[in-house]
Amino acid sequence: MSVKIRIIILIVVIVVLLVGFFANKYKQNAEHSKNVLNEKNIRWDNFINDVCFRDMTTLSEIQRKAVLCFWYDAEMNSGGYSGYMDCYPNTDAEELAEAIRTIGYEEIADNYLKAVNEGEKDEWVETDMAYYKFSPSLSDCLMEYVEKNKDVIFD
Repeated sequence: MSVKIRIIILIVVIVVLLVGFFANKYKQNAEHSKNVLNEKNIRWDNFINDVCFRDMTTLSEIQRKAVLCFWYDAEMNSGGYSGYMDCYPNTDAEELAEAIRTIGYEEIADNYLKAVNEGEKDEWVETDMAYYKFSPSLSDCLMEYVEKNKDVIFD
């Protein structure tokens, strides 16, 4: 076999190996990119870990409504209305209902007020079950609210 043919074969083998190597790297990078947080997810994480743990008296009205809804939603998804009231027994019902109306929608606020006023009759089963069926959820609405108000939320 001549030297020219050997060189051509060597070049072809190198090219095939390089194409395979870079194709694999591209695939790995694409998979990694799917797992990387985007800016919106980073803001949501910062909202939870920073804003939600601030002293309520230091929050703006927009921040306060968001934080009230966050903790209501978190406790509802953890222990239902009775769990929420165990953690936040001094909640101003009208203030939270107004925050839910602003961030979520009327049906969620009405369900909350029904839990406040009538829920104990059946240990909040009806209102808890209704809460879990709302679509979009209060959490979904809150994510949109935080994003829409990001300049105020992250002062």
